Amino acid sequence: MSKERKSLARTKGSAVHPSVARGISKLGDDLGFARRARQISTTDMATRMGISRSTLHRLEAGDPGVSLNTLAMALSVLGLFDRLIDLVDPVSDNLGLSLNRKALPRRVARRQAKRLPADEVEHPTSFDSGDPDDEPEGW
Repeated sequence: MSKERKSLARTKGSAVHPSVARGISKLGDDLGFARRARQISTTDMATRMGISRSTLHRLEAGDPGVSLNTLAMALSVLGLFDRLIDLVDPVSDNLGLSLNRKALPRRVARRQAKRLPADEVEHPTSFDSGDPDDEPEGW
């Protein structure tokens, strides 16, 4: 296992890249700040969200295993849900606007190497070096 893979945090089997973990941690800190700025207690916030206080603490601590639904509910309680909805809106995606939206596929399949039928595969001989100019003299 490479050093990079060892350094990745894991959540329910999924790897979390360090930069993503830092971003999620900042998001949790910001949510906690927004809650406190609105003078909402953790008990009230959790009740409004329909979750336990421990889940709210995990969200505010930046636990990457907390669900997207939990984040969405927190933003809704804080009056910030529209920001989540507009996060990847195509109107604000400059690259997306430059591409023809209708030309984009609905799904993108993983590319596989093109395989040739067995009768089309070239089998090099033991004396063939691959260079056409490398013919034996006198031929």
